[in-house]
Order: sequence, then structure tokens, then C-alpha cells
Amino acid sequence: MRRATLATLVALAACSATPSEPAVPPGAPSPSAGVCGGCAAYADAEVSGTVASKELVELSGLAASRRHDGVFYTHNDSGDRARFFAIDERAALRATYELAAVTATDVEDIAVGPCPAGACVFLGDLGDNDERRAEVQVYRVPEPELADGRLTPEVLTLTYPDGPHNAETLLVSPDSGDLVIVTKTPTGRSGVYTAPAGAVPGRAVLRKVGEVVVPAVGGGLVTGGALHPCEQRVVLRTYTVMLEYRFTGGLETLFAGAPTVIPAGREPQGEAVTYSPNGRSLFTIGEGRGAPLHRSDCAR
Repeated sequence: MRRATLATLVALAACSATPSEPAVPPGAPSPSAGVCGGCAAYADAEVSGTVASKELVELSGLAASRRHDGVFYTHNDSGDRARFFAIDERAALRATYELAAVTATDVEDIAVGPCPAGACVFLGDLGDNDERRAEVQVYRVPEPELADGRLTPEVLTLTYPDGPHNAETLLVSPDSGDLVIVTKTPTGRSGVYTAPAGAVPGRAVLRKVGEVVVPAVGGGLVTGGALHPCEQRVVLRTYTVMLEYRFTGGLETLFAGAPTVIPAGREPQGEAVTYSPNGRSLFTIGEGRGAPLHRSDCAR
């Protein structure tokens, strides 16, 4: 969501890849994933590519594909229709996916996670600057082929137990498929809410499991996040930095410890972050035409 208005794994259909790339079984890691693990430290962010497509004008979420090597899913912020895109590591547009039978209000984040089909793409229609939405939605589709298509999503309609909230961060557990929503508040104290994987499709009341207090260096506003694919780590991002937390228990412990602060690339409106499929890199992107895709690799 635009800052001015205030001043959110891995489920695939049994789809084949495009002819130019090898097919990967549903739920399997990307061919170049390698041994999965976390970084002890990250190198400075470097530009991996720059968005050229005029369709990608206000990117607000990012999620690494587990089926297509070197591919990320992304989407525009509020004002766009119900759709998302596939881009590669150079930020070149590879596919556009239209969602049938739903109307997007304010899609703010995207994730890839497990589902009954194997692995799915989850779109979080969570934005609510004025905190007036009685319900928010998460759309789920099996991870598609790398080709333009029209997809019919399963819909999960969610209600907060304590009234409406604005949120831009959707996390999906790579183990259970449970959903986590982190709210965006100007105070820097964000609520953490969960919904079980089995709630999709259908309706559910979110359960509040805690809060996360963003350190002053982060600027307070949580604009995106991702769970690590194989370690107990989670990253949140703000407009200026990334915050990586390590946890030891269930989803209620995600933000119990102090975060490691990771500088983000120069992104005037940075709202999206994801781990690579092997967990050894972080990718971020911001809003605006010609946005750069940044990559932060392990320094050690």
C-alpha cells in the first residue's frame, strides 16, 4: 500500500514446465536449489534485474517458485484487477495469470506453500488503510505452468477477532501450510494472526498469537515478509530494511527473539521480500515503473 495512505509453502498443480525447462514433480525444489540452509550474514544487496514490462507498475509482493527454476511470482498493489505475474531473476516478465470469479480489493502480499494439490500460490487481499473491511481474503491456486493462463482460485475469507486491521504481510508455513498475517501499524507494534491450512477454502476467524515490535531502525511499518524454506527463520521488511528472526517453537514464537537487521537495496517504496528456494539469498523489489529486483546473497 502507498505510504501516503497511512502517513503480508509450496503448492503446485501437477503441471508440466514449459518445453525449454525440465519438468519438476509437484512440491519438489527448483533444480538449482542445492542444499537448503540459512546465512550467518548477508552481502550487500545487488541489482539482479530491472522491470521493463509496463504491466508491472506497483509491485507489492514477491515469492520464489518451487517448480520453475529462477522464477518469482509477484503482483501489483491496489487498483489492479485480480491477477499475478511470473518474472525471472532479471525481472523479465514470463507469464501473466488472471484469477477468475473474484474481484481484488487490495492485494498486498504473495507466498508459495504446501496445499492438498502439492504446492500453491497464495495471494493475500489484506490491505485496508482505513481499517473498514469486515473481511479480507486469501486466494489459493496450484502453482501454474510458466505460461499465460486464467486460474480459478480457492478463496479463504477471514475475519479478525478484534476488529479490522490493515496488513501487507502474508506468510505460509513450509511445513504445515498454516497462514500467518502480520498487520501494518504506524506505532511499530504489529499484531500476528494465524489461520490453519485446513480452513482453505471457506471462512475462518483469525487467531491472534502475539505481536512484533519493529525496532526504530526499521521505521515501524511492516510491508512484507517470508518464511525460510527449511530453517526456523522468518524475514520481515519495512520500507528501509529487512529484519530476520530466528525462532525455536511454533508460529506463535516467530518474533520472540531480537532480529538481525539486513540493509535493503535502494527502493523508494520497498514492499516485497522472499527467500530463494535454497534459503541462501534474499530477493526484494519495490513499487514504481522500472523497479530494480535486488538480491542479497550469503556472505558466510
